[in-house]
Amino acid sequence: MWAAMHDAGRGVRGVEEPELPPNLFVISLLHDLQVGNYSRRAWGVFVRDSWRRSWQTLMENPGLRRSWLRFTTAGTIGILVAGGVCARLVAPSETVLFLATSLLWWAVLMADLGLHLGLMVNLESGELRRTIGVPNMLTELRAFGSIWVAWGAHWLTEGMPIPLVFVFGVAAVTDLLDGWIARRAHVSTRWGRLYDPFMDGIFFGVAAISLAVIGVLPQWIAALVVFRYALPVVGAIAFLFMRRRTPRIRHTPWGRASSASIAATIFLAGAAAGLGLPFDRLGPILYAIVVVAAVGALLNILMRGIEQV
Repeated sequence: MWAAMHDAGRGVRGVEEPELPPNLFVISLLHDLQVGNYSRRAWGVFVRDSWRRSWQTLMENPGLRRSWLRFTTAGTIGILVAGGVCARLVAPSETVLFLATSLLWWAVLMADLGLHLGLMVNLESGELRRTIGVPNMLTELRAFGSIWVAWGAHWLTEGMPIPLVFVFGVAAVTDLLDGWIARRAHVSTRWGRLYDPFMDGIFFGVAAISLAVIGVLPQWIAALVVFRYALPVVGAIAFLFMRRRTPRIRHTPWGRASSASIAATIFLAGAAAGLGLPFDRLGPILYAIVVVAAVGALLNILMRGIEQV
């Protein structure tokens, strides 16, 4: 992530990353799941109680609910507007597919967000926020941008570079601002700490694959990017069930360097392809940096634990 390059020295500047406390509700659910020997009945209770807690949070916090509804509605309107622009540039069948995939992905993201509003807990005060907050909205928008990156890569092959460059530019801005705003405004949340690296993985993974499909990036770089982000996610899920406690995600220098190098490589490769600029000299240098940083981050995870991202 671009933000990683700005975060590397934050301890020196005195802006420390708030500690991520354990989620007692989730720990209790995991304990009951183990006591039930992970049977179908135990899983049913797990899903039922999780759903009830999510619904309770949604109903008992009208401010948070209104914030979620406004964000969901605004995003839907934005997609429809983008569809209108798309209709002027491409065939009707492609516009319909663009709208369908965009609305479906937005629905998935908003449903997940609605189910996890209970994670909107301020890490400094320990209180549930009344709104989703701008930083978390920016993180969600970056994850949503992954579907438009795929479309942008497709349109690039048809001689339309502007959509891809635009999406990359917006993603870069959201990546710079979400963490910066959260720390400076003291509104870092449990949701943001857990979801930011996950959303980065979605965006950069899809972006790397999309650029590899059209020949802008080597396929092995795309595979490395996907593996770099998938390992911590899979490991965190395994950690959650095996250790029966929520992982305390900590960002490390190697993790930041890896994310920053991946972001720089993907953004510059996409921009160069979109603007018709040469990338054959700069590319190999960036690929080497990505490999070194990714190996360092993965070794750090293996040696110090899955909580180090």
